[in-house]
Amino acid sequence: MKKIIWFSLYLLLYTVTVVFYSSCSDDESPLRNDLLRKDAGPVLVGNTLEFAYAIGSTDGTSIKAVEITASFPGAEGTGIAMNSRYTNPNNGEEEEVRIATETSTEGTVSKAYIVDTIAATIRYFYVVPKEARGNKIRFHFRSITEGGEATIQSPEYTVSSVEIFKNLSLSSGERNCFSLETMQSYSVAQVEELGIADKIDFIYTFKSTMGSGWSFAHGLVAPSNEKGYLYPVEIPSGATNRTLMEKRYWPDGQLKTSGVPTIYVDEIDLRQAALDGVTTHAYELGQDQGVLIKSHDQKYIAYLYINETSSNLQRMNFAIKRLTLK
Repeated sequence: MKKIIWFSLYLLLYTVTVVFYSSCSDDESPLRNDLLRKDAGPVLVGNTLEFAYAIGSTDGTSIKAVEITASFPGAEGTGIAMNSRYTNPNNGEEEEVRIATETSTEGTVSKAYIVDTIAATIRYFYVVPKEARGNKIRFHFRSITEGGEATIQSPEYTVSSVEIFKNLSLSSGERNCFSLETMQSYSVAQVEELGIADKIDFIYTFKSTMGSGWSFAHGLVAPSNEKGYLYPVEIPSGATNRTLMEKRYWPDGQLKTSGVPTIYVDEIDLRQAALDGVTTHAYELGQDQGVLIKSHDQKYIAYLYINETSSNLQRMNFAIKRLTLK
């Protein structure tokens, strides 16, 4: 006996007249398909894109298989889910139901053999690989029955050139030097031992007040130290980069430890940010504040988002979005 696997989201989307991507199937074919991308936000390396691919036949013909082809082979975790989801009308609970007997992913192609059904919604997950950074990607969906097939193609997505680095930290007297090239923190001794003074872009320092008593607190200062704000912190021998910095109050849920991922700093924000001629330091920094940073050689522009500070430990935890400009 044939089963009909209804997916509540699929039905809801038709009800509220959400616009789907147009399909490319023959108008005379009894097989119909539609596509919805469910995740939100930019397409970043390491992020997972989620698609709901709804298929159904109008003449009772069983769906045999589904094939999805991506422009680039996805990273680990890419593939078609064995189960779909629906809302149980009796209790309102979301439940899973098996829709595939077998799934596989090889290279750019993911396949699923479908259970005996005339309608289903396929869940497809694509983990964006490093190879796709800065390129455009597209997905071709194909469903097959004994009597024919239906296809649909996604829009073209541009993979952001932005890189995200999380769980970073700096602390006074320990690892207080940071490189935008290596995205690592170092102690002064490590910088000199490794001979990477020319790669240090900023140094962390903490002092309650500065000079005549005005507040300083947590600060980031370029090794050029033009204002003397690093005193009495030791600067690695040979570190002289004049890194440009400016405090920015840009919310970013992708960098915030527990933020809303749909609110974020995008690639265009970094590309269009004007930093020429601004300061080489940022101080009085605290949790949920940010710093826009441009490296001395103008190779990198980055947005540093502060997740936590501790005056007692003289420590800062943060995440960074980095864009390579050249």
